[in-house]
Amino acid sequence: MNSQSMEEYLAEHWEEFEQVRKHAPYFALSKDKQQNELEVVDLFNRELKSQGLEHFHSIVVRESGEDPPDCEATANGGELIGVEVAELVDGDAIASANNGKMIDQNLPIAPSLVIKKVSAIIRRKDSAVVKGGPYDLYILIIYCADPAFLDFEIHNRLRNERFGPTKLIDHVYFFESYNPWTKSCTYIELRLD
Repeated sequence: MNSQSMEEYLAEHWEEFEQVRKHAPYFALSKDKQQNELEVVDLFNRELKSQGLEHFHSIVVRESGEDPPDCEATANGGELIGVEVAELVDGDAIASANNGKMIDQNLPIAPSLVIKKVSAIIRRKDSAVVKGGPYDLYILIIYCADPAFLDFEIHNRLRNERFGPTKLIDHVYFFESYNPWTKSCTYIELRLD
């Protein structure tokens, strides 16, 4: 993205995103899974940095078979960070869009189902056998561009829910696609027991 604003970047690349995937294409930056993971981590880091928050640098993607974690980064204090990424998306909606069927994007998914799906992602990623490290910090970014999951009531439930306890993961972030009203990719740090 270099010095481009997020709006300029989206305008320039939106057709490319839609070629990769028709439904919820914002984070479908590449058909290459590892490149996509790297881009998600980079976007998240840019968002932290734009808000003046603690961020990291030297992000590298780990090769297939060398994960988890999906990426490694270095904190400004020199600590090694393991970064795992996972997408929250409606697989049925992706299949429908790929088959040219219409999708009703006005109906949000029940918040209880979202909590269940997010909890399952956290449990799965927390039980992984780490191949890198040792890591001073291990984070999980659950990214989402699916309109059915981006609902005010869902956000409130995610903010108020307690996930965990976790053994491996130190922080979990629910990271959303670009919001034109806030002019940012918003995120919620989920509470872990």
